[in-house]
Amino acid sequence: MAGIYVHIPFCGQFCTYCSFYSVKGRGYREKYIAALHNEIEYRKHFFKDTGVSPRTIYFGGGTPSLFSPVQLGELLQHIKEAFNAQPHEVSIEVNPDDITPQYALQLRNAGFNRVSMGIQSFVDEHLKWMNRRHTAAEGERAYHNLREAGFSNISLDLIFGYSGLTPHLWEYNLKKMVELFPEHISAYQMSIEPGSALARMYEKGEYHLVPDEICLREYTFLQEYLASNGYTQYEVSNFARCNPAGEFMKSHHNSSYWTKEPYIGLGPAAHSFNGAIRSWNNPSVAKYCRYYSSPEFSPISGCGEPESAAKLPAAVGGFEELQGRDIFNESVMLGLRTVAGVDLGRLNPLMLDEVRGEIERHCRLGNLVQEGDKIRIPSCRLFVSDGIISDLFV
Repeated sequence: MAGIYVHIPFCGQFCTYCSFYSVKGRGYREKYIAALHNEIEYRKHFFKDTGVSPRTIYFGGGTPSLFSPVQLGELLQHIKEAFNAQPHEVSIEVNPDDITPQYALQLRNAGFNRVSMGIQSFVDEHLKWMNRRHTAAEGERAYHNLREAGFSNISLDLIFGYSGLTPHLWEYNLKKMVELFPEHISAYQMSIEPGSALARMYEKGEYHLVPDEICLREYTFLQEYLASNGYTQYEVSNFARCNPAGEFMKSHHNSSYWTKEPYIGLGPAAHSFNGAIRSWNNPSVAKYCRYYSSPEFSPISGCGEPESAAKLPAAVGGFEELQGRDIFNESVMLGLRTVAGVDLGRLNPLMLDEVRGEIERHCRLGNLVQEGDKIRIPSCRLFVSDGIISDLFV
Protein backbone atom coordinates (compact mmCIF):
# COMPACT_ATOMS: atom_id res chain seq x y z
CA MET A 1 0.00 0.00 0.00
CA ALA A 2 1.38 3.41 -0.98
CA GLY A 3 1.56 5.74 1.97
CA ILE A 4 1.86 9.25 3.35
CA TYR A 5 4.07 10.00 6.35
CA VAL A 6 3.64 13.22 8.33
CA HIS A 7 6.52 14.16 10.61
CA ILE A 8 5.62 16.10 13.73
CA PRO A 9 9.14 16.94 14.98
CA PHE A 10 8.33 18.27 18.44
CA CYS A 11 8.86 16.69 21.86
CA GLY A 12 8.09 17.83 25.38
CA GLN A 13 11.36 16.27 26.53
CA PHE A 14 13.97 14.06 24.91
CA CYS A 15 14.41 10.37 25.66
CA THR A 16 17.86 9.24 26.77
CA TYR A 17 18.34 6.90 23.80
CA CYS A 18 16.75 8.93 21.00
CA SER A 19 18.57 10.64 18.13
CA PHE A 20 15.59 11.24 15.82
CA TYR A 21 15.29 14.83 14.72
CA SER A 22 12.97 16.71 17.09
CA VAL A 23 12.87 20.02 18.93
CA LYS A 24 10.88 21.55 21.78
CA GLY A 25 10.27 24.57 19.55
CA ARG A 26 7.24 25.99 21.35
CA GLY A 27 7.53 29.21 19.36
CA TYR A 28 7.43 27.32 16.07
CA ARG A 29 4.48 25.02 16.58
CA GLU A 30 1.76 27.19 15.05
CA LYS A 31 4.06 28.32 12.24
CA TYR A 32 4.89 24.70 11.56
CA ILE A 33 1.28 23.65 11.11
CA ALA A 34 0.78 26.47 8.58
CA ALA A 35 3.97 25.49 6.70
CA LEU A 36 2.89 21.84 6.66
CA HIS A 37 -0.43 22.76 5.04
CA ASN A 38 1.58 24.60 2.35
CA GLU A 39 3.82 21.60 1.69
CA ILE A 40 0.76 19.36 1.39
CA GLU A 41 -0.64 21.65 -1.29
CA TYR A 42 2.70 22.04 -3.09
CA ARG A 43 3.31 18.28 -3.34
CA LYS A 44 -0.23 17.01 -3.84
CA HIS A 45 0.52 15.49 -7.27
CA PHE A 46 3.37 13.32 -5.96
CA PHE A 47 1.54 10.07 -6.78
CA LYS A 48 0.29 11.21 -10.19
CA ASP A 49 2.72 9.15 -12.30
CA THR A 50 3.30 6.27 -9.86
CA GLY A 51 0.26 4.22 -10.84
CA VAL A 52 -0.86 3.93 -7.21
CA SER A 53 -2.87 5.98 -4.77
CA PRO A 54 -2.11 6.28 -1.04
CA ARG A 55 -3.90 3.79 1.23
CA THR A 56 -2.10 4.53 4.50
CA ILE A 57 -1.39 7.73 6.43
CA TYR A 58 0.99 7.82 9.39
CA PHE A 59 1.56 10.74 11.77
CA GLY A 60 4.93 10.15 13.46
CA GLY A 61 7.43 12.11 15.48
CA GLY A 62 8.54 13.50 17.66
CA THR A 63 5.29 13.52 19.53
CA PRO A 64 2.19 14.23 17.42
CA SER A 65 0.02 14.09 20.54
CA LEU A 66 1.50 17.43 21.66
CA PHE A 67 -0.92 18.96 19.17
CA SER A 68 -4.68 19.17 19.58
CA PRO A 69 -6.94 16.64 17.84
CA VAL A 70 -8.50 19.58 16.00
CA GLN A 71 -5.14 20.59 14.47
CA LEU A 72 -4.30 16.98 13.64
CA GLY A 73 -7.77 16.35 12.19
CA GLU A 74 -7.52 19.42 9.95
CA LEU A 75 -4.15 18.21 8.64
CA LEU A 76 -5.59 14.74 8.04
CA GLN A 77 -8.58 16.12 6.15
CA HIS A 78 -6.35 18.34 4.00
CA ILE A 79 -4.13 15.35 3.16
CA LYS A 80 -7.11 13.21 2.16
CA GLU A 81 -8.44 15.93 -0.12
CA ALA A 82 -5.10 17.02 -1.61
CA PHE A 83 -3.87 13.49 -2.40
CA ASN A 84 -7.32 12.08 -3.18
CA ALA A 85 -6.62 9.48 -0.50
CA GLN A 86 -9.08 6.90 0.76
CA PRO A 87 -6.88 5.35 3.45
CA HIS A 88 -7.38 1.88 4.86
CA GLU A 89 -5.11 2.64 7.82
CA VAL A 90 -4.61 6.02 9.54
CA SER A 91 -2.02 5.81 12.32
CA ILE A 92 -0.73 8.25 14.89
CA GLU A 93 2.10 7.97 17.40
CA VAL A 94 1.22 9.18 20.88
CA ASN A 95 2.82 9.60 24.27
CA PRO A 96 0.93 7.87 27.12
CA ASP A 97 0.67 10.93 29.37
CA ASP A 98 -1.16 12.85 26.63
CA ILE A 99 -3.95 10.28 26.31
CA THR A 100 -6.82 11.37 28.51
CA PRO A 101 -10.26 9.83 27.84
CA GLN A 102 -11.32 13.04 26.09
CA TYR A 103 -8.16 13.25 23.94
CA ALA A 104 -8.49 9.60 22.89
CA LEU A 105 -12.12 10.09 21.87
CA GLN A 106 -11.28 13.27 19.93
CA LEU A 107 -8.50 11.45 18.05
CA ARG A 108 -10.95 8.73 17.04
CA ASN A 109 -13.49 11.31 15.92
CA ALA A 110 -10.77 13.15 13.94
CA GLY A 111 -10.38 10.10 11.69
CA PHE A 112 -7.48 8.10 13.15
CA ASN A 113 -8.10 4.34 13.37
CA ARG A 114 -4.73 3.05 14.58
CA VAL A 115 -2.53 4.24 17.46
CA SER A 116 1.13 3.47 18.11
CA MET A 117 2.19 4.19 21.68
CA GLY A 118 5.65 4.04 23.23
CA ILE A 119 5.28 2.13 26.49
CA GLN A 120 8.99 1.06 26.39
CA SER A 121 8.89 -0.50 29.90
CA PHE A 122 6.53 -1.28 32.76
CA VAL A 123 9.26 -0.55 35.33
CA ASP A 124 9.12 3.01 36.67
CA GLU A 125 12.83 3.09 37.52
CA HIS A 126 13.70 2.27 33.91
CA LEU A 127 11.21 4.78 32.50
CA LYS A 128 12.76 7.50 34.64
CA TRP A 129 16.25 6.57 33.41
CA MET A 130 14.99 6.69 29.81
CA ASN A 131 13.61 10.19 30.55
CA ARG A 132 10.13 9.13 29.53
CA ARG A 133 7.26 11.43 30.46
CA HIS A 134 5.00 8.69 31.81
CA THR A 135 4.91 6.09 34.56
CA ALA A 136 3.99 2.43 34.07
CA ALA A 137 0.53 3.07 35.55
CA GLU A 138 -0.02 6.01 33.19
CA GLY A 139 0.95 3.81 30.24
CA GLU A 140 -1.65 1.20 31.17
CA ARG A 141 -4.27 3.87 31.82
CA ALA A 142 -3.62 5.45 28.42
CA TYR A 143 -4.06 2.06 26.73
CA HIS A 144 -7.44 1.55 28.40
CA ASN A 145 -8.48 5.11 27.49
CA LEU A 146 -7.79 4.28 23.84
CA ARG A 147 -9.81 1.06 24.05
CA GLU A 148 -12.74 2.85 25.67
CA ALA A 149 -12.61 5.48 22.91
CA GLY A 150 -13.18 2.73 20.35
CA PHE A 151 -9.68 2.00 19.02
CA SER A 152 -9.48 -1.63 17.90
CA ASN A 153 -5.99 -1.38 16.40
CA ILE A 154 -3.30 -0.46 18.93
CA SER A 155 0.46 -0.98 18.68
CA LEU A 156 2.71 -0.80 21.74
CA ASP A 157 6.52 -0.46 21.84
CA LEU A 158 9.03 -2.11 24.18
CA ILE A 159 12.81 -1.73 24.48
CA PHE A 160 15.36 -4.39 25.45
CA GLY A 161 19.13 -4.69 25.53
CA TYR A 162 20.00 -2.04 28.13
CA SER A 163 21.80 -2.11 31.46
CA GLY A 164 19.53 -2.91 34.39
CA LEU A 165 17.11 -5.07 32.42
CA THR A 166 17.36 -8.42 34.20
CA PRO A 167 15.81 -11.63 32.80
CA HIS A 168 13.11 -11.35 35.48
CA LEU A 169 12.23 -7.77 34.54
CA TRP A 170 12.23 -8.55 30.81
CA GLU A 171 9.79 -11.40 31.41
CA TYR A 172 7.72 -9.06 33.61
CA ASN A 173 7.56 -6.47 30.81
CA LEU A 174 6.45 -9.06 28.27
CA LYS A 175 3.88 -10.52 30.66
CA LYS A 176 2.38 -7.06 31.27
CA MET A 177 2.37 -6.37 27.54
CA VAL A 178 0.58 -9.61 26.68
CA GLU A 179 -1.96 -9.05 29.44
CA LEU A 180 -2.97 -5.80 27.72
CA PHE A 181 -3.25 -7.79 24.46
CA PRO A 182 -2.64 -5.07 21.84
CA GLU A 183 -3.04 -5.99 18.19
CA HIS A 184 0.59 -5.17 17.44
CA ILE A 185 3.89 -5.13 19.36
CA SER A 186 7.19 -3.55 18.30
CA ALA A 187 10.33 -4.39 20.27
CA TYR A 188 13.62 -2.59 19.67
CA GLN A 189 17.11 -3.22 20.98
CA MET A 190 18.56 -0.13 22.58
CA SER A 191 21.52 1.18 20.62
CA ILE A 192 23.91 4.06 21.12
CA GLU A 193 22.94 6.63 18.53
CA PRO A 194 25.24 9.58 17.74
CA GLY A 195 23.90 12.78 19.24
CA SER A 196 21.77 11.08 21.89
CA ALA A 197 22.12 11.59 25.64
CA LEU A 198 23.02 7.90 25.89
CA ALA A 199 25.93 8.42 23.49
CA ARG A 200 27.27 11.19 25.73
CA MET A 201 26.89 8.96 28.79
CA TYR A 202 28.76 6.18 26.98
CA GLU A 203 31.60 8.50 25.97
CA LYS A 204 32.00 9.58 29.61
CA GLY A 205 32.05 5.99 30.83
CA GLU A 206 28.69 6.41 32.59
CA TYR A 207 27.00 3.71 30.55
CA HIS A 208 28.27 0.29 29.49
CA LEU A 209 27.09 -1.75 26.51
CA VAL A 210 25.15 -4.91 27.20
CA PRO A 211 27.03 -7.93 25.76
CA ASP A 212 25.64 -9.30 22.48
CA GLU A 213 24.99 -12.72 23.99
CA ILE A 214 22.65 -11.19 26.61
CA CYS A 215 20.81 -9.16 23.95
CA LEU A 216 20.45 -12.33 21.87
CA ARG A 217 18.95 -14.18 24.85
CA GLU A 218 16.47 -11.35 25.40
CA TYR A 219 15.53 -11.28 21.71
CA THR A 220 15.10 -15.06 21.55
CA PHE A 221 12.95 -15.00 24.70
CA LEU A 222 10.89 -12.19 23.12
CA GLN A 223 10.26 -14.30 20.00
CA GLU A 224 9.33 -17.39 21.99
CA TYR A 225 7.16 -15.61 24.55
CA LEU A 226 5.14 -13.67 21.98
CA ALA A 227 4.74 -16.73 19.73
CA SER A 228 3.35 -18.73 22.66
CA ASN A 229 0.83 -15.94 23.33
CA GLY A 230 -0.67 -15.61 19.87
CA TYR A 231 1.68 -13.14 18.16
CA THR A 232 3.36 -13.85 14.83
CA GLN A 233 6.63 -12.17 13.88
CA TYR A 234 6.59 -10.61 10.42
CA GLU A 235 9.68 -8.36 10.57
CA VAL A 236 12.84 -8.10 12.67
CA SER A 237 11.21 -5.88 15.31
CA ASN A 238 7.49 -6.37 14.69
CA PHE A 239 4.85 -8.84 15.83
CA ALA A 240 1.10 -8.91 15.32
CA ARG A 241 -1.93 -11.05 16.10
CA CYS A 242 -5.20 -11.62 14.31
CA ASN A 243 -8.29 -9.68 15.32
CA PRO A 244 -11.61 -11.43 15.98
CA ALA A 245 -12.45 -11.22 12.27
CA GLY A 246 -9.27 -13.13 11.41
CA GLU A 247 -7.38 -10.14 9.93
CA PHE A 248 -3.63 -10.15 10.63
CA MET A 249 -3.00 -6.76 12.22
CA LYS A 250 0.41 -5.86 10.84
CA SER A 251 1.36 -2.25 10.19
CA HIS A 252 0.37 -1.78 6.55
CA HIS A 253 2.15 1.58 6.43
CA ASN A 254 5.51 0.27 7.61
CA SER A 255 5.15 -2.85 5.50
CA SER A 256 5.00 -0.67 2.39
CA TYR A 257 8.52 0.60 3.14
CA TRP A 258 9.87 -2.94 3.14
CA THR A 259 8.13 -3.81 -0.14
CA LYS A 260 9.26 -0.50 -1.74
CA GLU A 261 5.83 0.95 -2.43
CA PRO A 262 5.86 4.69 -3.26
CA TYR A 263 5.47 6.97 -0.25
CA ILE A 264 5.73 10.67 0.49
CA GLY A 265 7.18 12.13 3.67
CA LEU A 266 5.98 15.56 4.76
CA GLY A 267 7.83 17.75 7.26
CA PRO A 268 11.49 18.25 8.27
CA ALA A 269 13.72 15.15 8.05
CA ALA A 270 10.97 13.18 6.25
CA HIS A 271 11.92 11.06 3.24
CA SER A 272 9.96 10.20 0.09
CA PHE A 273 10.26 7.57 -2.66
CA ASN A 274 8.29 7.51 -5.91
CA GLY A 275 9.80 4.32 -7.33
CA ALA A 276 12.81 5.98 -8.95
CA ILE A 277 13.64 9.12 -6.97
CA ARG A 278 14.39 9.34 -3.26
CA SER A 279 13.98 12.79 -1.75
CA TRP A 280 14.16 14.32 1.70
CA ASN A 281 13.44 17.45 3.66
CA ASN A 282 16.36 18.86 5.64
CA PRO A 283 16.21 18.32 9.43
CA SER A 284 15.46 21.92 10.41
CA VAL A 285 12.10 23.24 11.57
CA ALA A 286 13.37 26.81 11.19
CA LYS A 287 14.44 26.37 7.55
CA TYR A 288 11.31 24.40 6.76
CA CYS A 289 9.00 27.09 8.15
CA ARG A 290 11.02 29.84 6.47
CA TYR A 291 10.76 28.13 3.07
CA TYR A 292 7.14 27.02 3.11
CA SER A 293 5.85 30.19 4.80
CA SER A 294 7.89 32.83 2.96
CA PRO A 295 5.94 35.57 1.11
CA GLU A 296 7.60 34.43 -2.15
CA PHE A 297 6.48 30.81 -1.78
CA SER A 298 3.40 29.78 -3.69
CA PRO A 299 1.90 26.30 -3.17
CA ILE A 300 0.38 26.61 -6.64
CA SER A 301 3.85 26.49 -8.22
CA GLY A 302 4.03 22.76 -7.57
CA CYS A 303 0.52 21.90 -8.71
CA GLY A 304 0.29 19.54 -11.64
CA GLU A 305 4.02 18.76 -11.59
CA PRO A 306 4.85 15.33 -10.14
CA GLU A 307 8.54 16.00 -10.78
CA SER A 308 8.44 19.14 -8.63
CA ALA A 309 6.78 17.14 -5.87
CA ALA A 310 9.51 14.46 -6.05
CA LYS A 311 12.65 16.57 -6.58
CA LEU A 312 12.82 18.88 -3.59
CA PRO A 313 14.84 22.10 -4.01
CA ALA A 314 18.13 22.60 -2.15
CA ALA A 315 16.60 25.38 -0.04
CA VAL A 316 14.47 22.86 1.81
CA GLY A 317 15.87 19.38 1.04
CA GLY A 318 17.39 17.27 -1.69
CA PHE A 319 16.94 14.24 -3.91
CA GLU A 320 18.77 11.44 -5.70
CA GLU A 321 17.79 9.28 -8.64
CA LEU A 322 18.47 5.69 -7.67
CA GLN A 323 20.81 3.66 -9.84
CA GLY A 324 20.85 -0.08 -10.47
CA ARG A 325 23.08 -1.07 -7.57
CA ASP A 326 21.18 1.17 -5.15
CA ILE A 327 17.91 -0.45 -6.17
CA PHE A 328 19.34 -3.97 -5.85
CA ASN A 329 20.90 -3.36 -2.42
CA GLU A 330 17.81 -1.65 -1.05
CA SER A 331 15.59 -4.48 -2.25
CA VAL A 332 17.82 -7.03 -0.51
CA MET A 333 18.14 -4.98 2.68
CA LEU A 334 14.46 -4.20 3.08
CA GLY A 335 13.17 -7.58 1.98
CA LEU A 336 15.41 -9.63 4.24
CA ARG A 337 14.25 -7.66 7.27
CA THR A 338 10.89 -9.36 6.80
CA VAL A 339 9.98 -12.93 7.59
CA ALA A 340 8.66 -13.29 4.02
CA GLY A 341 12.09 -12.52 2.56
CA VAL A 342 13.10 -11.53 -0.98
CA ASP A 343 11.82 -12.77 -4.33
CA LEU A 344 14.98 -13.35 -6.38
CA GLY A 345 12.96 -13.17 -9.58
CA ARG A 346 12.41 -9.46 -8.98
CA LEU A 347 16.11 -8.65 -8.69
CA ASN A 348 18.48 -7.65 -11.48
CA PRO A 349 19.74 -11.06 -12.79
CA LEU A 350 23.27 -9.84 -13.61
CA MET A 351 23.75 -8.40 -10.14
CA LEU A 352 22.16 -11.46 -8.59
CA ASP A 353 24.83 -13.59 -10.27
CA GLU A 354 27.47 -11.55 -8.39
CA VAL A 355 26.14 -12.69 -5.01
CA ARG A 356 24.90 -16.21 -5.76
CA GLY A 357 28.00 -17.63 -4.11
CA GLU A 358 27.24 -15.71 -0.92
CA ILE A 359 23.62 -16.83 -1.00
CA GLU A 360 24.71 -20.47 -1.29
CA ARG A 361 27.27 -20.04 1.51
CA HIS A 362 24.72 -18.54 3.89
CA CYS A 363 22.23 -21.28 3.01
CA ARG A 364 24.84 -23.90 3.97
CA LEU A 365 25.47 -22.06 7.27
CA GLY A 366 21.75 -21.94 8.05
CA ASN A 367 21.66 -18.13 7.85
CA LEU A 368 19.37 -18.21 4.82
CA VAL A 369 16.57 -20.49 3.67
CA GLN A 370 15.81 -20.75 -0.04
CA GLU A 371 12.37 -21.89 -1.11
CA GLY A 372 11.97 -21.76 -4.88
CA ASP A 373 12.81 -18.23 -6.01
CA LYS A 374 12.58 -16.80 -2.50
CA ILE A 375 15.24 -16.41 0.16
CA ARG A 376 14.60 -15.48 3.77
CA ILE A 377 16.44 -15.31 7.06
CA PRO A 378 15.10 -17.92 9.52
CA SER A 379 13.73 -16.51 12.77
CA CYS A 380 16.63 -17.91 14.78
CA ARG A 381 19.05 -15.74 12.74
CA LEU A 382 17.08 -12.48 12.54
CA PHE A 383 19.06 -11.05 15.46
CA VAL A 384 22.20 -11.06 13.27
CA SER A 385 20.40 -10.10 10.06
CA ASP A 386 22.51 -6.98 9.43
CA GLY A 387 25.68 -9.01 8.88
CA ILE A 388 23.93 -11.49 6.60
CA ILE A 389 22.31 -8.76 4.54
CA SER A 390 25.53 -6.78 4.03
CA ASP A 391 27.19 -9.86 2.51
CA LEU A 392 24.61 -9.79 -0.28
CA PHE A 393 25.23 -6.21 -1.39
CA VAL A 394 26.78 -5.58 -4.81
